[in-house]
Parts: sequence; C-alpha cells; structure tokens
Amino acid sequence: MVRYRLFFDDRRLDKSGRGKLRIVITKQGDSSMFSLGIAVLPCQWDGTKIVDHPQASTLNSMLSMKKGAIDRALLEASAMGSFCGMTAKDVAEELKCVLDPELKLQREQKKALAILDRQLFIPFYREFMSSKHNPGTRGLYNDTLKKIVSYCSAVGCDADTLVFESIDKAWLDDFVVFCRTTESQNTVSRHLRDIRAVLNEAIDEGRTQSYPFRKYKIKTEESFDKSFTAEELRNLFRYECYPGGEQRAVDMFKLSFCLIGINSVDLAYLKDVDRGRVNYVRRKTHKAYSIKVQPEALDIIERYKGEEYLLDILDKNPNYKTFFNRASKTLRKVGKRRVVGKKSEGTAILPGVCFGSARTSWATIAQSELDIPRDVIAAALGHHTVDITTTYLRTKWREKVDKANRKVLDWVFYGIKDDK
Repeated sequence: MVRYRLFFDDRRLDKSGRGKLRIVITKQGDSSMFSLGIAVLPCQWDGTKIVDHPQASTLNSMLSMKKGAIDRALLEASAMGSFCGMTAKDVAEELKCVLDPELKLQREQKKALAILDRQLFIPFYREFMSSKHNPGTRGLYNDTLKKIVSYCSAVGCDADTLVFESIDKAWLDDFVVFCRTTESQNTVSRHLRDIRAVLNEAIDEGRTQSYPFRKYKIKTEESFDKSFTAEELRNLFRYECYPGGEQRAVDMFKLSFCLIGINSVDLAYLKDVDRGRVNYVRRKTHKAYSIKVQPEALDIIERYKGEEYLLDILDKNPNYKTFFNRASKTLRKVGKRRVVGKKSEGTAILPGVCFGSARTSWATIAQSELDIPRDVIAAALGHHTVDITTTYLRTKWREKVDKANRKVLDWVFYGIKDDK
C-alpha cells in the first residue's frame, strides 16, 4: 500500500534560511521523496500548514490542491492497480508528473524519442559497424553506409530518420535500382548482405521484428576468372618495365605470387623474415600462416625494405589501399607504350590483372598445370580441409606446401616442370 506525508526539510537551508516542503512516499518499507517547489522559514511551518508568511493563504491553498491531486491519483491507482510492482521511487516519479503536467509532457516526449531512437536504422548500423575489429570489414560496411545515405538523399529523405520498418521489399528493390546505375551486381549484392547482417543483429537485440529478406533473393553474377596461366605470368614477369612505379607494381605482384598469393593488407603489414619464413595472422580470417621465403621473394624484399615493417609500402603510403589501388591500375597498363602527348597506346600484357590474381593464379597453375593434389593446395591457401591439428602433422603439411610452392615458382619463372 502506498502512503505519503508532508515533510519540512530543514537539513539543508538555502541562503535565506528557508527549507523546502517535500512529499515523502512510502511503500512496503521503501521510501522516496520529492520537492513541492515551496520553501519557507522553519518558524513559518507549524507541522501541518504555513503560518506567519505574507502569502500563507495562497501557499496553503497550493498545498491543499497538491494534496488533493495526490489523493485522487492514489485512489485511482489503487482501483486500477497502477502502482503494483512499482518501487517507492517509481511512484514518486509518477506523482511528480501528476502535479506538473508540463513535466509529464516532457517525459512522454523523451520516452517517445527513446523508442524512436531504438527504431532508427543508421545509428544502429554505425554501432554494428564499429564492432567489427577488422579494418577491411569496417571499410566495406562503411561503403554500404555511404550508398544508403546517397540513396536516401536521392529519394528526398533524411537517412538519419530511416527506421527498421521502412526497409521493406519495395525499399530494397528501389535501392538496387539506384545502386545498379554505378555499380556491378555483385557489389550491390554485397551491400544487401551488409544490410541483412545489420537487420539480423537488430532482431537479435529486440530492436525490430521487420525482416524483408525472408523471401528476398540476393542476386549475384558469376565473376570472371581472375587467374592466369604460367605462360601469361612469364610474359608479365619478364617484361622490361619502365623504372619506377611500373617496375615496383610488377615486383609487388610477383612477391605476392611467390608468397602463395598473400593478401595485400597482410603483405603491407609483414614484420620480418624469421628463420627463412614469414609468419603472420591473416587479417580476413584470423588464421595463422607460415610461408617459406623462396630466393625470388627474398630478392624483392631486399630491394624494398621498410623501416617499421618488412616492406616500405607503409613508409610511402599511410593507407595501404592507396598503394595497391595505384599499383593495380599500373599493372593493367604494363605492355603499353608511352607516347608523347598521349597516356599510352598498344595492348597491355594482362589487362584484367589485379593483386587478387596472384592467389587465384597460384592455385590454378598448381592444379591444372602441375597436378598438385587439391588437399595440398587447400593447405597452402589456408583452407584446412584436412586434419593438421598436431605439431607433427602441421610440420608435414608445411613441408608439402613448401615443396608445392617451389614447383609452382620453378614452372612459372623458369619453365621447369618437376614431376616428382
């Protein structure tokens, strides 16, 4: 049962020596209090009413009205069971709103804003994105976020007001149409998968029940083959490049190939060569790798030694992506002739090459040209489809991978095919 009483608080008087009148709420041994906004001198309070005050009549009328409002609120709450399960503090907060309608309105607005904030898509998307530890993954999610913001701007709405329930099948269809004007189907599909991941997380956290992907198929297109034959790579590696950027781009691609198609971010952040091997944890999969540094790779490493890292990529480019984007464009021009007044003319050796081609080409050559067993290729690429959990087995598989890499390099660099 909820009870209340008037309390003159003279524990902390103001500068004028006045104390505040408060309401004390008690419920099942618990208590809480709040101020009525009336302050008088200790001698002006006789325990039940205000006396010897210039505005005693007005203030007592206010007290009477407030007590009446509280009495009515408690009576209604008792009949409706409204305060069941509430603490004394909760009841006090409710009664404060009864006495101050403006405070009640402010709290209702604040509550509505809190509910709306939980329904907003973009703030939750940013929170989800920031939880990703891999910088590359965060970058991809950020690309999708930029596309969502651009789409909202194009259709005349504020992205910051986008709620989960607005993302329905029609919204996704329009978003796809918007993206396809400038991006490939597979890039658009990645955007959709990012949005789907965020919605799944929102559902898990109880933010929404809206999920338009139940019957929505994310379309993809088959990617073109990014791998090249040993002969095609020989033509690239043996080409007499222009000194500077072109030679550097080919060397870095060649080094990636020699290290079994190491990913560009992992190549940039390699620390050192330890007992003839580079050891690292792949940033994309968080799996540990150990690759033997063959002489062809060591020769390139010696030419491009870095200060803090093994290579000088980050010495010259704080963002590794800047370097590899530029190097990829350069690779696709190798073979063209430079002409005064024009950028270049002729045909490139590998116009479709990219740094990812080093990895796919290594695997393709190993399988189709050298008949290296698929389980060895899988182990080389980190696709552990075989049991290599013990130290002994890890060592044996490492030796197999080292031999396989040597066979690939002998074939690509020198045209020597070892059938052993």
